[in-house]
Amino acid sequence: MKVKIGIFLCDCGGSLKNIDFPEISRSVQEIEDIAFVDISHNLCLEEGRKAIASRILGKNVNRVVIAACSPASCEHNFIRLLEGLNFNPNLLSIANIREQCSWAHEGNVTGKALDLVGMAINKARLLQPVERKEIPVNKEVLVVGGGFCGMKSALELSQLGIRTTVVEREPILGGRLSELEGFYGFEISPKEMLSSMGEEVKKDANIEMLTSAEITRVEGDAGNFSVRIKRGVKEDSRDFGALIFATGCKAEILPRYFELSPGSKIISQRELVEILQAPAKLERRPEVIGFILDIADENSRLPSLLALNAALAVKNKLGSEVYVFCKNLKVDSEGVEKLYQEARNRGVVFVKFEEKPRISERNGRVKVEAEDILFGEEVSVYCDFLVAEEKGLPSEGTEALASILNTGVDSQGFCQDENVYLYPVGSGRKGVFFVGACRGNLDAARASLDVGSAVMNVYELLALGKAVVEVEKVKVDPQKCRACLTCIRVCPHRAIRLVKVDDEKWTAKIYDLACDGCGICAAICPAKAINFEGYADEQILAEVEAMEWQYGRE
Repeated sequence: MKVKIGIFLCDCGGSLKNIDFPEISRSVQEIEDIAFVDISHNLCLEEGRKAIASRILGKNVNRVVIAACSPASCEHNFIRLLEGLNFNPNLLSIANIREQCSWAHEGNVTGKALDLVGMAINKARLLQPVERKEIPVNKEVLVVGGGFCGMKSALELSQLGIRTTVVEREPILGGRLSELEGFYGFEISPKEMLSSMGEEVKKDANIEMLTSAEITRVEGDAGNFSVRIKRGVKEDSRDFGALIFATGCKAEILPRYFELSPGSKIISQRELVEILQAPAKLERRPEVIGFILDIADENSRLPSLLALNAALAVKNKLGSEVYVFCKNLKVDSEGVEKLYQEARNRGVVFVKFEEKPRISERNGRVKVEAEDILFGEEVSVYCDFLVAEEKGLPSEGTEALASILNTGVDSQGFCQDENVYLYPVGSGRKGVFFVGACRGNLDAARASLDVGSAVMNVYELLALGKAVVEVEKVKVDPQKCRACLTCIRVCPHRAIRLVKVDDEKWTAKIYDLACDGCGICAAICPAKAINFEGYADEQILAEVEAMEWQYGRE
């Protein structure tokens, strides 16, 4: 079939004044295979989309080039438009003449814009249609972890009509949050709140709860995971469409950060909670309680939030003087600055330091000496108890979990790779999500946002019981494949597996729903056996050649 290309140029409401659009139109019309060239002011608006539809249907073109703003801004709208016209979206080529051209330079940039349009035209000639089809997906979800984030995820999924199984390795639900005396933003204590959530989970017919259980193996892909769950001596295999991990973190006082080892006077948050819950057990009411932050981890927000909550709890229950030693109190979470102001109004004293405070023991009390940088004076405080900062660490089994999932961990050992494109909750493996403290030391507000984000991603993936995939957009040629496993090793999405064809030859196979279209496999394959439609070598070379032609400008 002869190639017929329709060109749409958009000047973004007349804002791209350093591009001569009539000049581009005249030059492009001289190129072979061009059916028409239209100049528009608003292709992204309803009026512009109607004009695109009318011209495509009227001229019966089989390739479309749009020169406008970044594909990141508009491509999804154009794809939906073409789908509605039964026009294969893979036959669309976009030239970014706004962010990559007009906005990037001063002065007349018509020449560069023409180059970009020419590259898109050359690529469009070689584009091939990619079939799209619907595949069934399992609508059940596995949530691993029965703490606040795990239960909240299960309850929100249930409200959306998605059946969920919660796996918790401990005999009861709750997690670390239940150990706290009070937490900002909750009208009831964390223990009461988690108890109430646990009862909701037990009563919800859409939620199955498995305690004293753990996962031992995960196979399959997004929409069709097979998970081995061990409970006691029994181990079963279950199928799920998506996995949410809310395994939390652990917190420890690391003695190497303190001159005195933790003991009867240097205590943890948990030990402070025990004191607050049973103050009558103390021989005498503590007159001064200190908190020290930013020794083990200057970047975490959670210690600041815990210290503020605990400081107010001490004021309410014990009436003690409270000192908080810190470098920089993190109050950028929702409502935390208000909490800080409340603590100051209640008489909590904040001492900011640059150099690490000196900690020593004097007459059964803990002496903290620090230079207050706000006053420029040396401050000495004798504390009956010093609540030491606890460093957030990956929970037990995180490394084993990453191995089971075949996903990475970050530089501190938490579940999620340090990849900005996956934040906040995605993983390199489609259909696998991490929420809450298992991906870092988060505060409650951010953990709640994690849950909402993961739930919406899962709902989008599974709600219809089917997913639309581009069939073999990235395809392995079995005749060229040497089964060297290079693509399997480098794929960050675990979308490639080795399969046997014709009962004798092993070859790599790419699973369409799991594939994210990053192109790493096609780029690295030593046998050039993987074709990525839209990014084949000949298509990229054709774009490069377009810059050499100059389209009659010379």
